[in-house]
Amino acid sequence: MKLLKKFPLKFNIYLLKELSYILFLSLGILTFILVLSRLSKIADLVINKGVGIKDIFALVAFSIPPYLTFTLPMAFLLSVIVVLGRLSTENEILALKASGVNLRWLFAPIAFVGLIITACGLFNTNVLLPQCSGLFKQTLIDVVKKGISVDDKEGIFNDTIPGVVIYINKVDTTKRSLSGVIVSDDRDKNVKQTISASKGFVNINPDTFELNFLLDNGTLHRWEKATDTYRTVSFQNYTFAMNLSAMAPGAGVTRKLAYEMDHKELKSALATTTNPGDRYDLLLEIYKKFSLPLSSLAFIMLTIPLGVRRKVEGKISGMLYSLLLFVFYYILMAITDSFGKNLNAPPAIITFLPNAVIVVMGIYLLRSLNKEDHVTISQRLRYLWVYCLEKVK
Repeated sequence: MKLLKKFPLKFNIYLLKELSYILFLSLGILTFILVLSRLSKIADLVINKGVGIKDIFALVAFSIPPYLTFTLPMAFLLSVIVVLGRLSTENEILALKASGVNLRWLFAPIAFVGLIITACGLFNTNVLLPQCSGLFKQTLIDVVKKGISVDDKEGIFNDTIPGVVIYINKVDTTKRSLSGVIVSDDRDKNVKQTISASKGFVNINPDTFELNFLLDNGTLHRWEKATDTYRTVSFQNYTFAMNLSAMAPGAGVTRKLAYEMDHKELKSALATTTNPGDRYDLLLEIYKKFSLPLSSLAFIMLTIPLGVRRKVEGKISGMLYSLLLFVFYYILMAITDSFGKNLNAPPAIITFLPNAVIVVMGIYLLRSLNKEDHVTISQRLRYLWVYCLEKVK
């Protein structure tokens, strides 16, 4: 009851609505920007391979969880700073102070949102991401298999495979056999060959992306540019093989990356790895599945004073603060990872050290949260910079 008297319930609801709006908007924009890096490859599948809309939506959906690891805490950071900054510039924070409200009560609604974001982040890194990474690769394999399918295209020149043109006169769908097969292979600029066969079969290995033509009763014409040699060979049985993993970057790699594994897979990889560097990286990934989502809770300590103190700097500064703080956090994480490997420090301490630094910075700024001054954050940073330069001199 004391909390409700100090901080009205209506204002809590109002603050939650404002946070939710900015949070979902920024989360959508940030995730979309990161997913754009894959959209060009997916667009190529649509334009050149004729992939269906259903598969495209599946690929986009399965590619989102890896980016949510970063965009969830960043969107939370951005939304809190922007909303509190707007309240400060419109003097609503000043009105709360004039009413005798302790601004530390702002922790209640913001921490509530932070806990939800943290829970979503933990679910994403430990459950959603490992499952979607496997589904993404499997869907991509199916998509590429559809794009390079040659046993259902008869009477046309199929050039979906770069550097290779395939012509099949007739396809027997019941026996899965081919008749009148011609293959022109120009992948090597120094060697050009043409293969013709009366019949054959085709097989694609989904794990290695090996495409094998099993051809019968045909002729191989081969010209070697370096020696200007032309060869003709007749055969009864011939296997023409090529690897197609380059058609789908990343699809040919069936082994999961460390950040895509769940806890069981990481522990299994840890048990079979003898390289000390690899073992340390795997241990870091195990703890990062918790430290990265928990960064949202660490940011709570810093976002409230940063947002409240932006009185005359303008709304755009909220985005700048968020970006700089987010970049600082991940630079700090990269530095601690590097030092941890060199010093062989405990991975648990190394992964949670950036969160601890953010919390300490927040506690320092919270000491004067309710004090009224006219010094902005940027001015404090300039004062700190000048102070450091004087000490160096």
